[in-house]
Amino acid sequence: MTVALCATAARADFLYSNLGTGTDVYNCCSGWTVSGTGTVGISFIAANQFQVMQSGFAREIDVAVSYVTGVNSFYLNIDADNGGRPGAVLASFTNLSSATSFGSCCGLVSIFDVSGLYFQTGIDYWVVIGPMDTTSTTWEAWNLSNSAQGLDDYSTDGGLSWVSNGTQPQGAFQILPAYCCGTPEPSALWLFSSGMVAALSVARRLRRR
Repeated sequence: MTVALCATAARADFLYSNLGTGTDVYNCCSGWTVSGTGTVGISFIAANQFQVMQSGFAREIDVAVSYVTGVNSFYLNIDADNGGRPGAVLASFTNLSSATSFGSCCGLVSIFDVSGLYFQTGIDYWVVIGPMDTTSTTWEAWNLSNSAQGLDDYSTDGGLSWVSNGTQPQGAFQILPAYCCGTPEPSALWLFSSGMVAALSVARRLRRR
């Protein structure tokens, strides 16, 4: 039974991650602009397309957003794909702020209250980061990954329309799984079944005695 329980947790540590390790977690000094019109003069919403490494529910999202100036407040959405553009909002997290100044490394903005957000392999999704108010003085930077590339879009009209920036370095982020709710791997299912059979066999023997 112990083997079976351990097997159910033997999955990858991430649904998705493009973060590095050690001192190379992400690019500290380059990133996608997230802003209102109050400081930059143009509102920018950044969006990066991705696919998860395994199917499952999310429990945490960590994103490498750093603070430049103005109102330190932004939102993060997970969107479905709509023909190579961000589509329906699957989850939204608002009034986020960064404790890391742009040019420093390597603090992350962590979202822990993730529930009911399920990802499927082979499906395109989008991480969308924008200012809480398109006219605010918000200026954040979504630091770039040191390794991953993908389709990058941006919006200057609050997400009403999107401009494709082509394949570019992704903004750095990771999504952690909720192990209890994901789809078990075949090997985990086999071990779990074996554990259950063994447990039932022991119970039978005990009853006979």
